[in-house]
Amino acid sequence: MGGTGVPPDRIGAGTLLSGRYRLEERLGGGGFGQVYAAVDLGLGRRVAVKVLTLRAEWAEGERNAREGRFRREAVAAAALSHPNVATIHDAGEHDGRPFLVMELLSGRDFGEVLLDLGGLPVADVLAYGAQIAAGLQHAHEHGLVHRDIKPENLMLLPDGAVKICDFGLVAQRDPQRTRYTDPQAVMGSPPYLSPEQAHGREVTAQSDLYSLGCVLYALLAEGPPFSAGNVVGYAYAHVHETPERIERRRPEVPAGLAHLVHELLAKNPAERPSTAGEVALRLRELRQPGRVPHTPTALDRGTRHVVWALLEEGEGLLMSGRFADADQRYWQALQQLARHDAEKAPASFAALFGRARVLEGLNGASSVARRLAELAGDTAAALGAEHPLARCVASYAAVRPAPER
Repeated sequence: MGGTGVPPDRIGAGTLLSGRYRLEERLGGGGFGQVYAAVDLGLGRRVAVKVLTLRAEWAEGERNAREGRFRREAVAAAALSHPNVATIHDAGEHDGRPFLVMELLSGRDFGEVLLDLGGLPVADVLAYGAQIAAGLQHAHEHGLVHRDIKPENLMLLPDGAVKICDFGLVAQRDPQRTRYTDPQAVMGSPPYLSPEQAHGREVTAQSDLYSLGCVLYALLAEGPPFSAGNVVGYAYAHVHETPERIERRRPEVPAGLAHLVHELLAKNPAERPSTAGEVALRLRELRQPGRVPHTPTALDRGTRHVVWALLEEGEGLLMSGRFADADQRYWQALQQLARHDAEKAPASFAALFGRARVLEGLNGASSVARRLAELAGDTAAALGAEHPLARCVASYAAVRPAPER
């Protein structure tokens, strides 16, 4: 794949890549690539496509280096198959610009979740952290180090699953394989860098564990362990400063979780847990009944207002055919409810009912028949068959096609 310096405006919404992938709206991106929602015309499914950014003013060496890293992401990620790692479907080239085809994930990255919710419930952090660690263990077992674990590269799906995304900085631990990044270069995101990355030293799986410790700290304390104004300040902090104890930032964090987080944040890689698999196991053990205090709380007036406002907005968007926007409002309502341990509240079933109707609007009634039937039963069991919402869901489900068996 030789660099061609194709102008960025040559690719955008409506572009057909390799005669198969039609780009739709732009989902995001940065200096390294742009990500679009797209339709795979061959299989009739929606996917995400990441297109490498190449600028005409870049020297050939810079373009070749970026293409090398992009190819490496494709090869590295395509070798992985795990529920907690985003799937790569295909790779190709359009007018000299490489692209990756990935599963299209419906959800939000944890950077957005932190901005919206702040610190998460301890039980949620344990559940999400165990999934991230399990995905990392799979990557490490395949000889890959991610090197850029941060909230923005971790996607939370509506069903609570977490996917590790963006292997653009991944490092092969096989010394016989070609490296496309100078091992002495400082790569990664400053608030989540490991000390060895800050030093520009060779990274190992323990570097990902340090970054995971920073992520867990951020999810609990509403921000990473260190704050600095620039890369140099962050690098100094990771190498020389001791992070404030998580218990001081969040007193209800149990001792076992606090100990694990600060063990992950050890300056010396040898003092961190030995594997990501060990971290996943310890997080799962902390989730066992009785290990983490869990006291259901009622929704306060402010939260109730926010939740029902989101539901009302979702209904309006649904009625106007803006399905993706409606689904986002229902999802936000569910996250608010989960944060207050109110998954069995009427508002929770209202949000699930809304999401089922969004799916129906996108894919047709037959696609949600089983989901609606199950939701009708769950709503009646939780609220009572005569509850107005239970009767509404049951009535709606009754006129839909019978679920396939």
